[in-house]
Amino acid sequence: MVTAVRNTVKLLGLPLAEAARMASTYPAQFLGLGDRYGQIAAGYQADFVLLDRDLQVQATWIAGQRD
Repeated sequence: MVTAVRNTVKLLGLPLAEAARMASTYPAQFLGLGDRYGQIAAGYQADFVLLDRDLQVQATWIAGQRD
């Protein structure tokens, strides 16, 4: 998925925020999981990825725990 985000930003020129929504919020909503996945907000599953300036994965968190 990080490759899709990177390509969306670098090849299509979309903002990183929109690329992140395309990789998280929209799929969660499509799957009917938008009430607990796809956002960083209170009450949501705390799964997220830290990217560097080159959009390379630096760290991941699953259920709020660093992986």
